[in-house]
Formats: sequence, C-alpha cells, structure tokens
Amino acid sequence: MQSHTITVTSRIDPNTFYRFAVFDTLKLRKRWLSPAVFAGIFLLCSLICFLMRERTESAAFLGTVLLAVGFGVPAVYFGTFFRSLKLQSKALKLNSAAVAYTVKLDEKGIHVISGKSVKDHVAFSWEQIFGVYEQPGCIYLYVSTRQAFLLPEASMENNGTSMQELRDLLTAHLKSDKLHFTASPVK
Repeated sequence: MQSHTITVTSRIDPNTFYRFAVFDTLKLRKRWLSPAVFAGIFLLCSLICFLMRERTESAAFLGTVLLAVGFGVPAVYFGTFFRSLKLQSKALKLNSAAVAYTVKLDEKGIHVISGKSVKDHVAFSWEQIFGVYEQPGCIYLYVSTRQAFLLPEASMENNGTSMQELRDLLTAHLKSDKLHFTASPVK
C-alpha cells in the first residue's frame, strides 16, 4: 500500500451545517422518536375521547385539548430545533467564507488544525475513529460519539481530491463496521 495523504480545508456554509445537524440529531441520534411517541400517545387518547363523546358530556372538549397538545408540543420541539440551527449558524458566522479547520488524513491517522490558529492542532489515530458517514455532498468524520469533522465535497474538490479518493483512504484504514457510505466504495 502506497503512502497517501489527503488534506481537506473545510469551509462550512450554513446549508452544510444545517444538513449535518439534521443528520446528527434526527437520523443518527434518533431524537425525533420521543416527540413522535408523545404525539402518538396523545393522539390515541384524543381518539378514545372522541369515540366516547356520546357517553360523556365533555369528552369532545377533552379530545380537542389532547389533540392540540399532541400536535402542539412536538411542533414546538421541532420549531425550536430548526430555529436554533439558524441562530447557531449566525453565531458561528458561517456566512463568511472562512476556513473552519483543515483535516489531514495520512497513514498515521487524522490531524486537525483549527481555522483560527495553526497552534490549535489535534491528532487522532485510525483506531480512535468512531465512524464515517457519507451524506450527499459531505462526509462526516466522527472522532467520538459527540464530535465530528465535516469534509464537504466542494472543499475536497478545491484541494484536488475526489470523494472516491477519500473513500478509498478511509476504507484502507478503517474496519467496515465504521464506514457508512451512500455509494459503495470501489476497490
């Protein structure tokens, strides 16, 4: 196996950040499940109340209240989540074209240099990598369950690297259970 190094200067725009946050929170961590169960329970109770409206005087009113709460609380949850993404995007100043960080992948592992200071450097061995997830236009390189580095396809192309080259390097160094590519890597 020949020695190969890939360097990606990650520029994170608001859309990339938004897609990552939705993937991380709703798909990977499945945080949509609790509001969905909450809504299901309240909607079922609401249905029972509506079925009992002929027998009980205030069943229709109670059913309406339960229906409103069953839809309202999850709507507020998701509305707050998506609003917080916009606020975080502004707070991180993602509209500017500044470099968030530079990721260098080589035979030893992954090296990350902060976009703000070359002195801010952290390294991870290949064994420390938690998982790699490919989504349209970006690869999410998780170094732990709580921390990921985004490698946008546009940033790779600016450095003369293709998604396939990155897939090949990751496949060469990581176990298959850590790789979650949308397209099968070609060997």
